[in-house]
This record gives sequence, C-alpha cells and structure tokens, in this order.
Amino acid sequence: MKLDSPYFAAVDLGSNSFHMIIARIDNGQMEIVDREKEMVQLARGIKADGHLSVAAQNRALECLTRFAERLRDIPSEQVRAVGTKALRSTRKASTFIRKAEKIIGTPIQIISGYEEARLVYAGLSHSVRNDLNHRLVVDIGGGSTECIIGLDYEPIILESLSVGCVTFTERYMKQGKPGKRDLQRVYLTACAELEGIRQMYLRTGWRIVYGTSGTARAIADLVVDRDGGAVISKASLDWLAEEIFRNKTLLGSVAEPRSSVLPAGIAILRAVFDQLNVEVMHVSDYALKEGLLYDTIGRLSDQDSRKKTVKKLQEHYKVDIDQAARVADTALYLWKQIDGPILLGVSRSKILRWAAQLHEIGLSISHSGHHHHGYYLLRHGDIAGFGRYEQYMLANLVRSHRKGLYQEKFGDMDDLAIAAFVPLLVCLRLSTLLHRRREDLEQKQLPKLIVSGNTYTLKFPRGWLKKHPLTLAGMELEKEQYDRIGVELEFR
Repeated sequence: MKLDSPYFAAVDLGSNSFHMIIARIDNGQMEIVDREKEMVQLARGIKADGHLSVAAQNRALECLTRFAERLRDIPSEQVRAVGTKALRSTRKASTFIRKAEKIIGTPIQIISGYEEARLVYAGLSHSVRNDLNHRLVVDIGGGSTECIIGLDYEPIILESLSVGCVTFTERYMKQGKPGKRDLQRVYLTACAELEGIRQMYLRTGWRIVYGTSGTARAIADLVVDRDGGAVISKASLDWLAEEIFRNKTLLGSVAEPRSSVLPAGIAILRAVFDQLNVEVMHVSDYALKEGLLYDTIGRLSDQDSRKKTVKKLQEHYKVDIDQAARVADTALYLWKQIDGPILLGVSRSKILRWAAQLHEIGLSISHSGHHHHGYYLLRHGDIAGFGRYEQYMLANLVRSHRKGLYQEKFGDMDDLAIAAFVPLLVCLRLSTLLHRRREDLEQKQLPKLIVSGNTYTLKFPRGWLKKHPLTLAGMELEKEQYDRIGVELEFR
C-alpha cells in the first residue's frame, strides 16, 4: 500500500460528542498520534419538526473548524468522516452537511445504526486480546445504543437501539436536577427496547463484556474507589444510581455538558446490566472512531470490508457469479473509455463494479421485477461497510439497469449527482445488454464507447451487429429509453 502520507484521520460526528483521531502508519503498524473531542450535543438541537436548530449547527461548524486545522495536511482520501444517529434522524440536513464538508475538506457519510455498530466493534476488537471467546460490546451514545456480540475481529450479532443519553434527557428529564421518577422512566423505556433483543443475545452468550462510550468511562471514573476505574460492577452501578440523589455534589466532578446527560446514561446502563444479566463490564477507550480508522486503511488496501459484503450478498441470494463477473468486467471496460464527473463521496469505478456484481440480486425473489427487488434489498438492507449515500447510489444503479428508464428513478439526486450517475448507468445497462446470452465476449468483440456532450456512440467491430440481430434489436429499444432522460445513443 503506497501512500501519499503516513497519516490517517477519522472524524465521528456523534449525537453527543464529536471526535477526531489521527494515526500514523509505520511499518504496517498503526500508532495514534492525536485525539480531539468536543461535546457538541447535536441531538439536543433536533427540534420537534425534525430540523436541526441553528444553535446546534453553529456549535457543530465551530467544532469542525477547529478540527480542520489539524486535518489540513492529510490527503482527503485518507480522512473519513461519518454522522450517526442525530444526523440520521434530522430532516433536510443537506445544507448543513455541505457546509461541514467544505470546512473539513472531505465528504461526510451518514451511516446506519448497523454500520455504526460494526465500526464500534471493529475499534474494540483491535484494542483487546483475541482469545476465541465471545464478547459483548455496548456503546451508549447520545442518540442510540449499539449492542454487539462478536468473536475476535468478526461481529456475529449487531443491533442499534433508539436509546441515547441526550435524547432521553431531553424527553424525560425535568429542568434542573433529575428526580427518581425521571430516571425510572428512562430505565423502564430502555428496558423495553432491550427486551426485543434480550433472548437472542442471551442464547448466543459471551464470556466478557466491554463498554466503549464516554458514558461508560464517566461512570467508571465515578466508581473508581469501588472498582478501580477499569471496570464497572453491577453492585457499584446500583450504588451510584442511588448515591447521585443522596450526594448532591457527586456529579460536580463531571464537567458540563456531560454531567447534565450522565444520569440518563446511568439509568440506561442499569437497564443493560439488568436485561442482559451483566455482572461486570470492562471499559475501553476504543470505539467507532478507531474502527473507522481501521476500515479506512482497509479500503486503501485489499481489506475493503465492502468487498466482503458484496461476496456475502452474492452467496446469500444465489447470484450467478460468472454472469456478474462478465457484466462487471465489461461495464468497467466501457467506463474506462469515458470516465465522467466526480460523484462526491463515492468511488465511481468501485460502485459500478459492485452494482454489476449485484445487478441480479433480486432474481431469487422475482424474475420479471428483479431490478425493483434488488433496489429494495440494497436500499433498505443492513449492508456492512457502506455509507447511506453509497447504498443509495448502488441501489439506484441496480433498479435502473433494465427496462423502463425515467428521470423519476433518480430519486432525490441533484443535477450534479445525476450528471455523475448517468455515465455509470449507461455503462451498466450496455454491459447487461451485451451479455444477454450469458456468454463471455473477447475484448476484440467489445465496442468502443465515445461520449460527446449527451451523445454516447458505440463503435462495434465491422459486421458484428449483423451477426447478432438480438443485440441490435436490444440497442434499438435502448435508444428509446435513453431519449427519456435526455441522452442520445448511437451505434454502428
């Protein structure tokens, strides 16, 4: 892996805190060289109508401006930034995200709860000894709580629950000091959420439990005299839940704004202990941000988690691997002849290859409408390694790779995204058409593709189309479809 710089960075735009971590790769080993954290409490800025308040946006942008100074000299492809629960829940956040991206100089991916859990586990698994024992990892965030059971580097079960210390503070806590009744409501609501995963998790089992959030670290610090600071015992957690009412100065040692949301965090952690029968939790400082670093390094090597995901999807849905490879190779052959506008935050050649490899994923459900089923599986499924925007583009390529082509199929893409999307789609559609017979084609049989404005011209070897009348008929129909989106297709 040849790098322009030995430095990598990860930025986690969490619901409670924003984190930045910078690492250096030296002889294949990763060394953390810098960390920054600010409690922006983005989740507190989500208004009743789902929009993000101006005050919360300003807090976030000011924080990212400070982060940007440290990121300035690191190549953008070696910086990853993700948004979690708060940004998943916020309506019409695109303007804010564009401002944030401009400040830090890299795209911000909004990730699913499933992907958030996967990255949390990746961070934890690289920081502890792998001993062939199942482990439970719990990360209590500002807007969600991730629960993962894994073995060594591989997660087995991942869940993201809508349980967060900031959102629950806003929903259940009265102004000022919380009362016992407030915390009981938080505890019972968290228990109800955990009830849905309880039996599955207990059946799978584990040997050791880790807490990876700032909440877990703050609680461990409060019970350090009882447990030593590296673990939290159930007895100490129960004691703390009562002591915060008896000792009014106890939370005074916790800095704001953490202290205002920590009572809810204590109640949530008690629910985790009680519902999942936890007696002792070990506290780790490695979580999503570290997982993001390892994932980014993997993307620039041969350890891209998305490649594993595509392979698993192919196996699960019994995709014809040979046909998928034919279509992918030809689509990339055509793409390399034309290139096209940048698709911000997405590797165009990779997303095209994966769309080709998965274009028939819906065949196991329905033949005639398999492109629609493929879209649904990719758009709404839990797909490890992919950000939401990557999933969106992947799903739309699969949906539009055959049959009717309409501008409406491009969903909420803006003009810039459509301009970048259309050349990829043309390459995918032409490739599937050329391989309708599900046979290999030698490169000398493949056409040259030339683009001029909105005109795509295919130049086939002399006499090839006459020998393939079915493909010629398909090209004529394809030409009609392209007219609907303002693209002219010519072939000879």
